Amino acid sequence: MNLTPTAAPAEVLNISPEALEVANCYLQCQDARAVADNLCLPVESVSGILARREVKAYINQVFFDLGFNNRFKMRSAMDAVLKRKFQEMEEADVGSNKDIAELLALSHKMSMELLDREIQLEKLRQERAGPKSQVNVQINEGGDGTKYGALISKLLGDKL
Repeated sequence: MNLTPTAAPAEVLNISPEALEVANCYLQCQDARAVADNLCLPVESVSGILARREVKAYINQVFFDLGFNNRFKMRSAMDAVLKRKFQEMEEADVGSNKDIAELLALSHKMSMELLDREIQLEKLRQERAGPKSQVNVQINEGGDGTKYGALISKLLGDKL
């Protein structure tokens, strides 16, 4: 039994059962008209449901968790290719270090791009959170040349 994770923990999505059904049918058909025909719904209704933020997030999450779009499966496939290449070199007693170097460079590039995307995503999440603390300062001077300043000066007289 393989207990290795197949996907990163997903966010909890609040999605209605109807929207979930439309999203799952869309993942199979990948065409809004086909979904409408399969579920006996108007195309406009299907398009409206597919345009919702939570439905888009669900479809994206499922897409990136399946097949070789999944980062764990991609890493596993790359490791298998590297292992097979090393075995071929050992069995033949002749091999090109260039091939291995190219595969290792590709593997490293893929890992670095993934890490870069995760860093960018974390920065976006922090930006959305907004400022942690904010200080607002308001300076009201009586003689600032505005009507408000003139009113304050008139009300307070010589106290300013």
